[in-house]
Amino acid sequence: MLFFLQSIRTSIFRQNNLPFRWSRNSVAIWPILVVSLFSAAAKAQAPDPETLTIGRGTGTTELVYTIDQLRDEFTLHERVTATPWSGQKVISFRGPMLKDILAKNNISGANEFEVQAYNDFLARVTAVEIDAYAPILALEQQCVDADRVSGLCSADQTYRPLSVEDGGPLYLIWPLKDLPPSYVIGRKSIWVWFVVAIRPA
Repeated sequence: MLFFLQSIRTSIFRQNNLPFRWSRNSVAIWPILVVSLFSAAAKAQAPDPETLTIGRGTGTTELVYTIDQLRDEFTLHERVTATPWSGQKVISFRGPMLKDILAKNNISGANEFEVQAYNDFLARVTAVEIDAYAPILALEQQCVDADRVSGLCSADQTYRPLSVEDGGPLYLIWPLKDLPPSYVIGRKSIWVWFVVAIRPA
């Protein structure tokens, strides 16, 4: 084990043109270095939180949208609604309609779709649900007085980008009052926070 750790350390220092000297006391730092290496590898494989990846089926190229591209290439729609976690608080969200994103990428004919969050959570959403309730992929929410006081919004700003605390940067929003009562508990999973990918199921 000591030889293995020494080899890794030597390689790292050589790649960065750094002087090094090995001692048995150096073993104490290896748990930290090894964890850091694995953490860096995991981050390299993680999806970009500022983009949306559209999967279009086996053998086809995935398409990636930045948030600015979503804002520029699609009509933004407002949804004024509470969420299952906001109590009675109603929030005005804005973003492209999910069905418009699916149609532009020629995958609207599927019966079901997987919506993936940044933490790899997956929700399945049916085409019937999308047609019936017209969810949006929210990327903004309306500014309130508290946002202007805190500096999140300027005095004349109407909407602001969704933060992670808001469920963003991309948040799949449904009209809560239009959903069947059974959805409040049984289908809360369709309100996907921090969306990073959508694909046919």
